[in-house]
Amino acid sequence: MSNDYATAWDSLAATIGRAKGKSSGYIDDIEHLSIDQQLKVAEISALLSIAQEISSFNPNNTYTIRDGKKINAWGHEID
Repeated sequence: MSNDYATAWDSLAATIGRAKGKSSGYIDDIEHLSIDQQLKVAEISALLSIAQEISSFNPNNTYTIRDGKKINAWGHEID
């Protein structure tokens, strides 16, 4: 599974922090941003949350161990 999701959240936090003159920030610390910027943070946060939910539907993202092998939700062996 890719770590694009975590990278996107980290990038968003870093951008929020830079706008405040710091190396990183927090998703709930956006009062220093303009209203348009706050709306964009909300939009990006919503998209990332939706992406996380959609990712949970991918059978390769859920698995069980059977006979020492990873088996995805379709019953196929995965790495």
